[in-house]
Amino acid sequence: MQASCPQQIPLRRSQAPSRHTSRPVKAKGSTPRLTRKGSLISRLNKKRRFNIKIGFDTLHSLVTTLSSQPSTKISKATTLQKTAEYIAKMQQERCQMQEEAQRLREEIQELNSDINVCQQQLPETGVPITRQRFDHMRDMFDEYVRGQTLLNWKFWIFSILVRPLFESFNGMVSTASVDDLCRTTLTWLDQYCSLPALRPTVLSSLRHLSTSTSILTDPSLVPEQASQAVSRTSPSNSYS
Repeated sequence: MQASCPQQIPLRRSQAPSRHTSRPVKAKGSTPRLTRKGSLISRLNKKRRFNIKIGFDTLHSLVTTLSSQPSTKISKATTLQKTAEYIAKMQQERCQMQEEAQRLREEIQELNSDINVCQQQLPETGVPITRQRFDHMRDMFDEYVRGQTLLNWKFWIFSILVRPLFESFNGMVSTASVDDLCRTTLTWLDQYCSLPALRPTVLSSLRHLSTSTSILTDPSLVPEQASQAVSRTSPSNSYS
């Protein structure tokens, strides 16, 4: 009995051994991806160049040595050099201004110290009334009487009656402080404005008016006499 031989199964074409070496297959879509990456890099470079241009344009507008030549084409290296020189100049001017400000502050401090020294040397009750100040107040009174008399001659008669009170007020009341003003004014009122003090004062003024004018003999001449009195150089000396 003969042994049976195994039946050979024919190989399919798809299972036949390849004669060629296998090559890596390229991934789908790799070429568009590289294209997008290159486009992104191009946009970034364009934006960077645009920002650099804006920066140099700003320097041209700020630096005076560059802005004075708008039509001249200047290289970037020259622009940076001129900018550095301009910054150095501004820093120097800033230092000079700081030194000047410091000098002025020191001068102010010295002036304040001098003012404090002068204030400490003043008397505690204020500057005493000098003769010059007393005469200045009298001149102001006379000027006021003159102006009001030219408007109404009757004011001159009133000024004769009130002049003694003004003289006593000017010599007694102190304006060194508010307290001194109140205190001396009250004292003046007690001494010169009470009825016992006013009666002889007014009587003396009326006697002077009667003897120095024609108010008793010819009252119609008093307006002219009043105008003449205030037109004189020293009316207070003539009708005091």
